[in-house]
Amino acid sequence: MGELTDLWVGVQNWLFETFVGPVIFWLGQMAWYEPAYNAVEFVMLGALQIAVIALGMRFFEKRWPLEKTGDDRLIGVDRVYTVLNKLGIIPFAIFVITYPISQEIELLMRSWGMAPPRIERLVPWLGDNVLASFLVYFVLYDFAAYWLHRAQHAIPWWWALHSLHHSQRRMTVWSDDRNHVLDDFLTTLALVLFSQMVGVQPGEYVTILVVGRLVESWSHANVDMSFGRIGERLLVGPRFHRLHHALANPEERHIHDHNFAPVFPIWDILFGTAIYDGKHRPTGVDDPVIDADNGRGWAVQQVTVFGRFLRAITPRFLRAPFQPGLRPPAE
Repeated sequence: MGELTDLWVGVQNWLFETFVGPVIFWLGQMAWYEPAYNAVEFVMLGALQIAVIALGMRFFEKRWPLEKTGDDRLIGVDRVYTVLNKLGIIPFAIFVITYPISQEIELLMRSWGMAPPRIERLVPWLGDNVLASFLVYFVLYDFAAYWLHRAQHAIPWWWALHSLHHSQRRMTVWSDDRNHVLDDFLTTLALVLFSQMVGVQPGEYVTILVVGRLVESWSHANVDMSFGRIGERLLVGPRFHRLHHALANPEERHIHDHNFAPVFPIWDILFGTAIYDGKHRPTGVDDPVIDADNGRGWAVQQVTVFGRFLRAITPRFLRAPFQPGLRPPAE
């Protein structure tokens, strides 16, 4: 293990000293030296995640696919999302915006004499158990992510963004990162601020993010698998999460408003949003406007969905100005 750690750090140092460091020095942005060094590791972790998805998770999809037929061309854009997000291109842009905000909030809290609490201060024995401490912060993070996910469905303008994630008819391990940039920004900012408030350290946050995203990638897999009767109530799997992406129908208009939890199903169980019925349902959305996302490329999807967002936040009377002498069409 020590040799692997040394190899990992060695590669990170080489990449930073060869490529990233000189660019930062040339731009005169030495204040970003430490964040940039950490960003190199984030990119390396992203490449590792892509390898796990492509070589590991895809093996199960190819060997035991739930949906054996369909238009595989729809999956191509999801691969683009995965590369852009896992290699840190989109997260870097978001980080550049959120980092100054989070730093200002931290400085403001300290000027008020408020330091982010650490769970270890409340439960001292956790300080001697790294794994237990990590799990506690992981559970808190997932709890916040559960409620943010419910907000994405409940708030109309946020659903206008998040609906892009649900529009995919061919859900696979590549689908997890299929999100609008603004949607990613809002959730990232909220989770970063929450993590600061409960005292999650930067190193812990990165680990939580990587582990959580791998679980979420697997939960989107095109396989009919779970972790067993007990296990599927402890950890989200493909069968549990697939229901969340189910195509609504007249009998189940709000079927996708269930199974929100990213990693731990306990939140759905506690708050009455869990469904365990084992039924196989097609995925996608029943709104033709949103369904039209399928077949579009990354850039067109981003522009189109942003248009949906703008219409959602525009007051109704501005969207359809009144014209004297005209009546609404008869239903």
